[in-house]
Amino acid sequence: MPLIKQIYDATQSGELIQPFTVQDLKTWVARSKIVKDDGMPYAESSLNAILSNSDTKNRPTTNKNTKVLKSKVDKGGIHGYWFE
Repeated sequence: MPLIKQIYDATQSGELIQPFTVQDLKTWVARSKIVKDDGMPYAESSLNAILSNSDTKNRPTTNKNTKVLKSKVDKGGIHGYWFE
């Protein structure tokens, strides 16, 4: 299953609370032992790539999502991510 779909499913089930931060996502991936189809762990760059697609002026990601991953920076400079 594609990583973006797993993230979406985790937000829908409540495993990953929205809005989530980069660290929340990395913690969830580690805790849930999320791996690629070949059993290898996802590179940090893969996680960053998915999130960075949503960082440009709140435009939808280029990933073919069921929902659109959006982001916003809070007053503390922390990015929050959520699906719309």
